[in-house]
Amino acid sequence: GSCSCDYRTSFKDYNCTWLSGSDASVTRESSIVVATFVHEYTQLLNSTCFSSYPSAANACDHLWVADGEASVFAADVESFTLLIDHSVTSPKSGLATTSRQMQGMLFVGDNGNDDSSAKAIKDALCQSSGNAVTAPEGGSSTNKSPCYIPPSTAVGLDYFSIGTLLQATGVTLEGESYPGSGHSARYEGLTINLLIDYSNSKDWHGLQTNISYLYKPSVVPQSTFKTTSLSPMSLNGSKRLKKDIHGVLFEVRPSGQLAVFDFTQLLLQLTTSLTLLALSTVGVNILAQYVLRYRHYYSEALYDRTADFDNISFLEAQPDEALRKELRDRNLPTTGTRERMILRLMEYGYRPGSSRSTSRASMEPYMEPAMASARQPFVPSAPAGP
Repeated sequence: GSCSCDYRTSFKDYNCTWLSGSDASVTRESSIVVATFVHEYTQLLNSTCFSSYPSAANACDHLWVADGEASVFAADVESFTLLIDHSVTSPKSGLATTSRQMQGMLFVGDNGNDDSSAKAIKDALCQSSGNAVTAPEGGSSTNKSPCYIPPSTAVGLDYFSIGTLLQATGVTLEGESYPGSGHSARYEGLTINLLIDYSNSKDWHGLQTNISYLYKPSVVPQSTFKTTSLSPMSLNGSKRLKKDIHGVLFEVRPSGQLAVFDFTQLLLQLTTSLTLLALSTVGVNILAQYVLRYRHYYSEALYDRTADFDNISFLEAQPDEALRKELRDRNLPTTGTRERMILRLMEYGYRPGSSRSTSRASMEPYMEPAMASARQPFVPSAPAGP
């Protein structure tokens, strides 16, 4: 039965019993239950429910009658260890590996619903572990959450104590299960999701040689868990042992991303990026030419007008000395590469057979009248007579 103790006044207390690993666990395909509280019933088949077994009687109040019961806590359940053997495959890439070939860490951090007590529990775990770091790779030592803790290993597999996993979720079995339950989480049980986040890539580094993973445990708020087992105690099936096992349910779920090189995806990303760049260029040009205050100046500056390339073939055929002579005749610099000298001539308006003197002479007929008219003195006209 239950009792009240001076050191634990909030909830009912029960006797404790030692359980082996097989007795304290119920293993399924991707989950495991670790017992914290066990309620056992010895039950007898009610003979009044049958006129002659297995023929039923006319009435039956209870098919099974309790012959004895016991309620006990599992002693020191936080010291139990949980061995995790997992693997990951990717049909698209053909990747397949087991946990023995990978390396992982336990993440201890905020899962979105932490209160101050949960944060304090997680900080205590990071401080007491002694090897907590701030990042899975290249992290520095830390004594507060969030932190990453390497797992203990045995035969190449990871394992954690139940107490460590409970602390990583920020819960304690001595807290109230849910408001108004009147029992602790040790009595009612709880559910923890253990997310294994796989990755084989790193930001700004691309694909990595090995697959890594993170254990990310999180508790389902105000959850409980109970499972029932039945064991026959007689050959004729008239007596059985019923166990209501309350405990911590660990549900393992895979997550993450395994990347592979995909040329089609690369083309898609490149074309999308180029399209966005082209659209941004069009937008900037529209603003510069039609919207902004100095749009007329921007329009002139947007386009670079080059020299006439009609005579580039002729200049290409000329020796370097001839190019320098043409430049000297026009009082232009003769330095730079051959291409620079040719461009300099074309920018000046070079035409085959022309020279600086002929160009000057061709301009003089147009300049002289303007200069002559400028030298004429101003003579005011006499006023008209009567």
